[in-house]
Amino acid sequence: MSGRSFVRGALILSAASLLCKALSALFKIPLDRFLIGPDGLAVYQSAYSIYNWMLAVGATGIPIAVSNLVADSDEEGAAGIRSSALALVTGAGLLVGGLLFIFARPIAEFISEGGSAFLGIRVMAPGIAFLGIISSYKGYFQGRGNMLPSAVSQIADSLCKALAGLGICALMLPLGTPAAAAGAMGGVTLGSFMGAAVLLIYGKKYIDVHRRPSGRLMWRIVTMSVPVTLGAAGFACIMLADTLTVQRILTVSGLTPGAAEVQFGYLNRAVMIYNLPATLISAVSMSVAPACAEACRVGDRALLKSNTVSALRLIFFISAPCMLGVMCFSNEVISLLFGGSGGGEALLFTGLLMLLVPFTQVLSGILQATGCVWKPIWVLLFTILLKTVLNFVFVPVMGVAGAPFGAAMAYVVGSVALVLLFYRHHGFLFSVGTVLRPVAAAAVGVICGRLVYGGFFGRTDMGFLIAAAVTGAVYLVTAFLLKAVDLNMLRKK
Repeated sequence: MSGRSFVRGALILSAASLLCKALSALFKIPLDRFLIGPDGLAVYQSAYSIYNWMLAVGATGIPIAVSNLVADSDEEGAAGIRSSALALVTGAGLLVGGLLFIFARPIAEFISEGGSAFLGIRVMAPGIAFLGIISSYKGYFQGRGNMLPSAVSQIADSLCKALAGLGICALMLPLGTPAAAAGAMGGVTLGSFMGAAVLLIYGKKYIDVHRRPSGRLMWRIVTMSVPVTLGAAGFACIMLADTLTVQRILTVSGLTPGAAEVQFGYLNRAVMIYNLPATLISAVSMSVAPACAEACRVGDRALLKSNTVSALRLIFFISAPCMLGVMCFSNEVISLLFGGSGGGEALLFTGLLMLLVPFTQVLSGILQATGCVWKPIWVLLFTILLKTVLNFVFVPVMGVAGAPFGAAMAYVVGSVALVLLFYRHHGFLFSVGTVLRPVAAAAVGVICGRLVYGGFFGRTDMGFLIAAAVTGAVYLVTAFLLKAVDLNMLRKK
């Protein structure tokens, strides 16, 4: 995969991810604002955090590993890898989904007193079985350099989730908040089915070579996918840690279980906004891994460096304005989307993660694709452990905002460790300007936006939208002048 195809592939997946996040917002915002409120969103998110970790494993981590293997194989070898991955991951998905369905009650009671997420976990469990189809076919198509099936599958999944989830939630609302939240989870399960169905249709259309699953290939997929999967599931692990600890810590600190659920719902508002740039950047990570693996395999050090720098420039170009924008307008963003101020402080600190998490994700992906497999995992595991410990330090003092603050501190440590590891493994680093140019351009844009905010339209939602438009326009112009992103990389031969 050339540098050009990597960038264009990343743009295809990023465009699909942007649309999917818009659909996710159209799902979660009315879910919170008009149907089940922040306490119901906390119940929904308690179940969804488990699914999200499985999604990171089955629809992000494994496809990266499979795509790396497929990129180095001919058509017959790629067919064997696809069928082996399909058998392996579907079998694992059926097992895990079955266990979650059976043990939904004790899992829900461990997460929060009362176990209000019990129904949501049970409704979510069948959706995990479809992740085997999604992971194997996404990995195959991406390894062959075709990002379109993955993009269409994502869109079909998100559209079905939004429409079915809101509809079922509204129908279940008279039965109470936990039942309505479980109805929303029903949309997630139906969405995963739709995403899998789309990939099967593409497979029937484009795949001519078929091979039986191989135990040898399954073992090869396992040995490669375990570290890659752990790397891709980093932030999902952070969210799972928050799901398992934050409500308990808030309750021990003196809040009632109901109040702790509301506060956890505020944290999930912040995470939902965080997910927009994070999803775009995961597309960059999924595209750059096979490109760097190929460059390393043929010994093209210049191409490896070019792909690395291009990927980092893309993620900083996306994440820098998002980070500074939500940090400087955190309360305004929450007010516009949810009609209240709950979650503004949590979003302020979550903004820091918009730069740190994508940076570690892309750097880890490149390291693993180029032979440094396990060391990034140890860095990630240390980061997750440190973040979990910091929950017990900061959440009792800062409330729910302590969770993203502790995560940001942990990711600062993890980022430094990964930079040192990358330099030791490859002997080169990106320039400081790769980070400073987009951050400087974003700072100029945000300053102009703050100066405009509260002007002719006052400190209203309309005034904020105008300030956001000014911020974005000034950022794009300033980023172009500072050469924060290289448009020529789209035309590279």
